[in-house]
Order: sequence, then C-alpha cells, then structure tokens
Amino acid sequence: MVLKWIGALLVIGGSGALGFCYGGQLRRRLLQLRTVRQILYMLKGEIHYSAVTLPESFFHIAAKTPQPFREFLERVAGRLYALDGECLEQVWQQELRGIKKKLNLSAEEIGEWEGLGGRLGYLDRRMQLQLIDLFLTQWEEKIRLLEKECGKTCRLYQYLGVLAGLLLTVVLL
Repeated sequence: MVLKWIGALLVIGGSGALGFCYGGQLRRRLLQLRTVRQILYMLKGEIHYSAVTLPESFFHIAAKTPQPFREFLERVAGRLYALDGECLEQVWQQELRGIKKKLNLSAEEIGEWEGLGGRLGYLDRRMQLQLIDLFLTQWEEKIRLLEKECGKTCRLYQYLGVLAGLLLTVVLL
C-alpha cells in the first residue's frame, strides 16, 4: 500500500514538473525576445552615436549581453575582424545556426533574426537605423503579445501538469 502512495506521488510530481518545465520554456522565450530587443537598441545606439564599425559594435554589445547571444555576437565580430572574404550575411547565418539549439525562439523568430543580419551589412548608416527601427517595431509587438499570453499559459501548463498526474493516479489506483 505504501508503494502505491509513493508511486502516486511520483506520478503527480513528475507530471507537475513537466507542466512547470513547459511554463519555464515560455518564460525563457519571452526573456530571449527581450534580450534581442535590448541588443537591437544597443546596436542602434552604437550605429547612431558611436559611428564605429559593425564588428566593434558587436564586441561592445556582447560585453553587456547574456549567453547565448554574447557568444554569438563575439563570434560574428571575430570572424568579421578576420576579413576572410565572408560577408556579414554568411557569418551571421552560420553563427546563428551554431546557437540555434540554445535558443527558445520560434522558427519564425529565428528566421527574422537571421534575415536582419542579411540586410544589415550592406546598407548605409541611415538605412541601417531604419531597418533596426522596423525590426524593433515588429519585435515589440511579438513581446507584447507573448507577455499577454505568458501569464495565463504558464499557469495553464502548471495546472494541467498537476491535474494530469492526479487523473493518471486515479486511473492507476
């Protein structure tokens, strides 16, 4: 009888933990969206006020950015400094593929982030700022919608995890 109760608690705890895990993934996605927004604001400031090259901007921003974006920006800047004949678009896409597994962003968001690097490198300063503004506008909307959704959905995942464990326990007992 004791083993049944221990098993029941393990099932409820395991399914509850799964619900909390899914909620945590949604929160991490929101945090990463905010980090990308922060990177874009810093890049905009670097382009507008500092008037430094993109590799220098990426190094400055990387110092203020959490992982995995720090690694991404440092590697992009390092490869651009090496001047191996690669354009920013190639470097950006290859390095983004390298950290893709560490990101909680959707495929659409990663595609947009990848597209930004493709257009960023060949525009003049004014056009780069306009491109970043456009990207920021779209990104702000994504963040706003996810913030609305996150609170309710995270709680729903948590409740569903615990309730699924309870249901499974009742069925098994």
